[in-house]
Amino acid sequence: MSYGDVIGRLLNEMTNKGNAKLEYMANSSHSTNKWVEMIGKFFHAKQAGNLTGGQLGGLGALAGALLSGGTSAAAGALRGSALSMLGAMAINAVQKKFAAPPSDLQEKDSALQEKEIFHSVPKDHLEAMTSSETEKLILQAMFNAAKADGQLDQSEMDKIMGKVSEHGITDEERQFIRNELNQPIDLNKLVSSVPNQLVATQVYAASLFAIDIDTDAEKAYLRQLAHSLNLDSDTVKRLHEMTGSPMI
Repeated sequence: MSYGDVIGRLLNEMTNKGNAKLEYMANSSHSTNKWVEMIGKFFHAKQAGNLTGGQLGGLGALAGALLSGGTSAAAGALRGSALSMLGAMAINAVQKKFAAPPSDLQEKDSALQEKEIFHSVPKDHLEAMTSSETEKLILQAMFNAAKADGQLDQSEMDKIMGKVSEHGITDEERQFIRNELNQPIDLNKLVSSVPNQLVATQVYAASLFAIDIDTDAEKAYLRQLAHSLNLDSDTVKRLHEMTGSPMI
């Protein structure tokens, strides 16, 4: 198992509403052909030659499940292609930052606008979004969020370890996860490791899957996280809309 696989497993395992969020995405206006286009463009911009077989396979499974119209299958495919899904979400959420000036956009159709947005993203930003270090960063973000309401006790940590270990993880991965679960929240450390705004957006998107957002402490943590990551209100709103998460 890789850290990316662990992320995929945890997307719907860490909260009661995780799978519901995936199904919402698979059955919303952001899905079906839209999701296939978004993730396809993300992979194309990243250059397929730099992707692992697992990532490419995940894209194929995702495209097939979404186009078949099966919500549960599509949710499973989104989970199986977790990092690419988070990457596509990030680019979609911050696309205005990469768009051409308004006067130019008026003369282009939406398909061409989206294509140019994806190709205008700096290559090093895209590479950072699919690196193993980003996978670890996303896991750290998910565990930080889970601790926000102070209820991540030993039984909950054991539950998480059990879920990610069902199909086997390496000793290194197990130790990393156990260490992160036992660390206190350190928002400054997390934020200081984020290399750019696209990864920052991935970090926030992943955090939405780690909590149900039903306590004041969780809402306060997400507001603090968004502020620390310098995410604007439009970006945050789009991420909440994409996942069906309550606004904060």
